[in-house]
Amino acid sequence: MRRALSAVLLLPLAACASPLADKAEAARTRMIGFTAEQLQACAGQPTATNRENGIDLWSYFRETSRSAAAVSDVGYTPTNRGEASYDYFRYCEAIFVLQQGRVTQVEFRGRTSTGRETLEPCGAIVQRCVP
Repeated sequence: MRRALSAVLLLPLAACASPLADKAEAARTRMIGFTAEQLQACAGQPTATNRENGIDLWSYFRETSRSAAAVSDVGYTPTNRGEASYDYFRYCEAIFVLQQGRVTQVEFRGRTSTGRETLEPCGAIVQRCVP
């Protein structure tokens, strides 16, 4: 009974997964071994590069935003007149660790404007790298 309940509770979370988030998740393992040339060909020019002790760090940054408006059926108030307008802001920093010209590690740091972790904008960085 407990397993069935757990499966039912996790099902909505699985349904919310984004194809771009899936690509980011796959990139963590499938991009290991990419050459610097392959990485640049599919992800483009890095936003920043750094070299420390013979290790290259390539960083890519992606942000997205969109606006949404909602109308409340509660009624109008002097502050919002029953409407709320807000922005969805998401960003990702993708860091690729290269040793001897090959990717050895992939890290993603993605967040939304409310602080929730997200991989969706990270997937946009690597979508051409992970078919």
